[in-house]
Amino acid sequence: MDYKLHEIFSNMAEIHPSSELEGRIFQAVAREKDRAVRRKLLVSRLGLGFSMAVFLAAVFVFGDAVWQSEFWNLVSLAFSDMWVVAQNWNEFAYSLMETFPTVSVVAILAPVTVLLFSFSVYLEANHKHKYI
Repeated sequence: MDYKLHEIFSNMAEIHPSSELEGRIFQAVAREKDRAVRRKLLVSRLGLGFSMAVFLAAVFVFGDAVWQSEFWNLVSLAFSDMWVVAQNWNEFAYSLMETFPTVSVVAILAPVTVLLFSFSVYLEANHKHKYI
């Protein structure tokens, strides 16, 4: 009896599932993938809404601090007295760095970063959702 292991298992009926069972398994896998994509879409939509709300709040809270800072006065000085600024460019650069409203700009740009990330996740999930 020269039976190979592959031949023995290929002749057994229990190993090959019925086509109905195979279809149900594939449908269950497809449903689970669809649920995961829908969950990702929901989370990305919530992230988009939340980050947009935080961005608008940050603009209203920190926007005046950015526009009212001395940084813009120094920037306008670069255009009005260009020769003086060119002669003292080192001190001028330090003054610009000192007066730059870093905290306010970071508070405004952080929600923008989250907004862009959420939008990227949304586009990716939406693309996957179309082709499932």
